[in-house]
Amino acid sequence: MWVKLAFKLFSREFRRGELSIIFAAIALAVLTVFSLASVTERIGLNIEQKTADFIAADRRLSSNHEFEPIVQKTAEEFGLETAEMLFFDSMLFANDELVLGSVKAVSSAYPLKGKVELKDNLEGQSYPIRGAPEPGTLWLSEGLFYSMGLKVGDTVELGAGEFTVAKVLMSEPDAPLFSLAGNKRVLLNYVDIERTQAVQPGSRVFHRLLFSGSEQALTDYYAWLKPQLKPNQSWQGIKDRQSPLGENLARAERFLLLAGLFGIMLAAVAMAVSAKRYCERQYDPVAMMKTLGGSRATVRKIFLTHLTLVTLFSIVIGLVIGSVLQSVAADYLANFMDTTLPEAGVKPWLLAVFIGLVCALMFSLKPLLDLFDIPPLRVLRRNLGDSLALSKVHIGVSILTIFVLMWLFSGQIITTLVLFASTLLVIAVLFGISRLIFAAGRKLGLRPGSSWSLAIATLQKRANTNAVQLITFALAIKLMLFLVVLKNDMISDWQMQVPEDAPNMFLINIAEDEISPIKQYFDENQITHEAFFPVFNARVNAVNGEEFARRVSKQEGEEQDENARQGVNREPNLTWLDEVPEGNEIVEGEWFSDSERLEVSVFDGWKERLDLKLGDEIEFLINEQKFTATVTSFRTVDWGTLKPNFVMILSPNFAGKIPVAYFSAAKLEAQHTKGISKLLQQYPTISMIDIKNRIQQAQSMISQVSLAIGFVLMIVLFSGALVLISQVQASLAERMQEVVILRTLGAKGSLIKLATLYEFLLLGAIAGVVAALVSDVALLVIQQQLFGVDGRLHPYIWILGPLAGASFVAFIGYFMVAKTMRQNTQKLLRSLA
Repeated sequence: MWVKLAFKLFSREFRRGELSIIFAAIALAVLTVFSLASVTERIGLNIEQKTADFIAADRRLSSNHEFEPIVQKTAEEFGLETAEMLFFDSMLFANDELVLGSVKAVSSAYPLKGKVELKDNLEGQSYPIRGAPEPGTLWLSEGLFYSMGLKVGDTVELGAGEFTVAKVLMSEPDAPLFSLAGNKRVLLNYVDIERTQAVQPGSRVFHRLLFSGSEQALTDYYAWLKPQLKPNQSWQGIKDRQSPLGENLARAERFLLLAGLFGIMLAAVAMAVSAKRYCERQYDPVAMMKTLGGSRATVRKIFLTHLTLVTLFSIVIGLVIGSVLQSVAADYLANFMDTTLPEAGVKPWLLAVFIGLVCALMFSLKPLLDLFDIPPLRVLRRNLGDSLALSKVHIGVSILTIFVLMWLFSGQIITTLVLFASTLLVIAVLFGISRLIFAAGRKLGLRPGSSWSLAIATLQKRANTNAVQLITFALAIKLMLFLVVLKNDMISDWQMQVPEDAPNMFLINIAEDEISPIKQYFDENQITHEAFFPVFNARVNAVNGEEFARRVSKQEGEEQDENARQGVNREPNLTWLDEVPEGNEIVEGEWFSDSERLEVSVFDGWKERLDLKLGDEIEFLINEQKFTATVTSFRTVDWGTLKPNFVMILSPNFAGKIPVAYFSAAKLEAQHTKGISKLLQQYPTISMIDIKNRIQQAQSMISQVSLAIGFVLMIVLFSGALVLISQVQASLAERMQEVVILRTLGAKGSLIKLATLYEFLLLGAIAGVVAALVSDVALLVIQQQLFGVDGRLHPYIWILGPLAGASFVAFIGYFMVAKTMRQNTQKLLRSLA
């Protein structure tokens, strides 16, 4: 019996539009979450894939000794692609020239990600390929061609073997951003290692295995591999690289995470408000149903059935629309960036369905319980049940649900707390302001017949309703302002960290007597360049005599051994300087002052990583020599600029203790290419490292994130408009009654229209002011805590907030009620009947 009645009522109310509000809210939540999660995940995967090109794989395993055969065999059993690499130094001989080259032997599967850039001759055009040199051949970097007077097709002796020079090696995807090997690089087929006889027991070699496959397969394989790792072996992904790429990837992920959180928040607010509105509109039908003999159990079954049906329908519709929307957006972004975005996984689908179900249950449960308790006497006394309009339990449940959803989506408690706390502050401030303004309206002494007087009176009459509307409008405006600042300011700040004049190549292995002529060449050709720095490699062995533990992988989320001191499993480039370099800032301690002892200034990012404090003694191993330096200061370093920077700088009294080379960075234009080639021929020991690909990669990340935030901004604008429409639609019947009464009392149409317009202008302006102020405070915290930059205020949003709020709310609100005001009184009365 009740099932038939439930479906009959559902069909009728659906046709009448009674369920449109809650239907639209759930669908909005689902499509917003799905489209945002899908687009941000696809862009994130694309960024990770591109950055994976720069380690030539998804993961790599490094070691100072040969791997056991089972390591590679097991990887293949897990469904992973693998490639072998071996690094060693060896002498090359040709044309009576003897040069020490840095050899990288690779298997035929190299590279698993990215491509190698080659040229058929020194004058030819470069082109990308995948693969290794044919057995018996070598690919040599330009520097070796110049220093040895070679051309393609010549024979070169490498170790004990003779090889044919087949190609000019321009770049490798996993070439280090800065390496003393420079452009004396040799690419050799892995099968030819034995032919060189350069690798013997005791030889200084470096082994590496590359892996590519699904994230799950990589994670499962690492779980098997981890217990077998030796202390001098490390498992790495792109996130483990301390480089501008790693920093930019982490920053891109934070931007996308923040953008996705905005969509979650607005969808949840829309659902909470709409569910409450819908249930309030059912008070009278429920009272009438009970008057006609319907039991509380029957009412409960009917409306729970309605909620179930509308939830299922809205989730399906939301997924369909969201799928189309994210597909269109992703295609546009892919065409704009001239790339192919990978498909998203099942996470957006599961997340959207889960949030849709949670929103429907948590935001509707308390209003439905209130609905079941509506007394039959409401048919006679219409005020019965109105006390349930602002249930503290419902507010508390809604707030807790929104917090949990944001935390679930982000996985970061600090980010969630900042956004959530700023939202609560908006709510608290607006409730206080609404009470003050609406109460003060009675004392303003506005004259009768004034549109402003009528607008204020209307605001007073719907004080509670307007307070809720203010909060909804302010939250939508707040999210829009957040995104505007992210796109216009914070993305621009990020862009400025890779400025137009950023260096795009490094010159290394410069002898001290070569600095003057190279500097003169730069000045004569108007080439912008950095200072010339002495540089050498050193291993950080210990702090205060305590040695370091094996490095763990960030890529796999591996936890550190808290009982062992954590170090770094690489030899950083060090220098000594008299003054703090440009772009660095002392944040703790003082610059070098004691000329008697050896001192060191450390990048503040390594302070926590190495558990350092001022006065600690760091032991360095340089070749076979050990040196100890005292930590006297910590510095901030901006790696995103791609300019020369150092994690550690020694005091100038270290000069002369070891032999060093110098390096500099410069910004080269296309017209400088031939001149630089001649310069390298004149000074064959100098190596050049081209980092244009790194700069392009950073710029690509910035463009993708900027486009993604622009897409999120459009979604938020659309979502905010739908929320506003649902809010105004819920009050249309009441507004129709007011129009009828005002016309009966002789009010002119222009008076009613202006009063309605002023009402929405006031609501929007007040919401915009509060949203702007709270947003700027929250942005200060986010800039400092999430992005690690100095926070600053954004005064332009203090003007943009009120103007955008007033315009947005007035336009949408007036558009919604304009049709009602155009109807004649007789038609309005029939509609109300």
